[in-house]
Amino acid sequence: MTAGFPRPPSAPVAVVGNLNLDIRTAPIPQSAALREDGETSVADVYESLGGGAANTAVAGALMGGTVHLCCAVGQDELGRRLCAFLEGHGVRVRAALKPVATGRSIALTWDTHQRHFLSSLPHARLLEESDIDLEELHRAGCRHLYRADVWFADRMLPAGNASLLRRALERGMETSLDVNWDPLWTHAIGVEETRGRIAALRSALRYVSFVHGNERELAFFAGTGSARESARLLMEWGAGAVIVHRGPQGCAAATTSGWIDVPAVPVERIVTETGTGDVFTAAFLLAADLPLEERLRECASAAARHLQGAPSYAPHLGDGIRP
Repeated sequence: MTAGFPRPPSAPVAVVGNLNLDIRTAPIPQSAALREDGETSVADVYESLGGGAANTAVAGALMGGTVHLCCAVGQDELGRRLCAFLEGHGVRVRAALKPVATGRSIALTWDTHQRHFLSSLPHARLLEESDIDLEELHRAGCRHLYRADVWFADRMLPAGNASLLRRALERGMETSLDVNWDPLWTHAIGVEETRGRIAALRSALRYVSFVHGNERELAFFAGTGSARESARLLMEWGAGAVIVHRGPQGCAAATTSGWIDVPAVPVERIVTETGTGDVFTAAFLLAADLPLEERLRECASAAARHLQGAPSYAPHLGDGIRP
């Protein structure tokens, strides 16, 4: 299959979330000098796709899947450029045009494997439920709807996410929701505002087949200290199952039948770490016909292939478009 995916993907999938430009750095050492006036040389600074939804969509398309991306872009050259890049790599883009600039993020990447994003995403805040044509996606054969980047679309947070996921379930789709990290969690915002945003997303959980997140994200969202306790609460609040991304420790799933642990696939040499979680999720969406444990093993294998750079499921914007 395309780009090394070892089996035919399942039915078409729909991905809903962000598309923006990322400006990324090669890994740099953390230093107090970065907070002072001056300049730091790095091995590389490059442009890439931004947004978990966009990166998941392009990874899925490069694996040979039929992937529809529903997003917002500004009415500008950058929005047109990003859409053309995705379409050139096989993604079927359904972009709502907004009367603002298409946003950008600067991704500072440390040599400790941690990152910090500086983001300005005015277009993403304007995405709303009416921008996603579920009937058209259903006619296109989509059997899974994945909602990424939930914290950026202010208009969908109060009720739109719950409504979208409910309507997808009613059309027979499997649904996924990525909890991810709310940028406001990083700052000292009011406790009540934080609780309100989390409560708004909690109301959507009863319409979610699979919640995705890493251990830190799930713990903050659920207010717990462990992945197992976070997963238990998420399912108590309505989620069908929880997929825990655990990095070098592999992955896990919590279901009503119990806990499944799947180790990471060994990697001889890491070429790139950027976008590994999105690659994992793309494989999960495309392997819907497999039993859950086997599905997770497929995801772990896809993540390992990506880490080794053979193939790359996260092309830079300067990379060539496939024929």
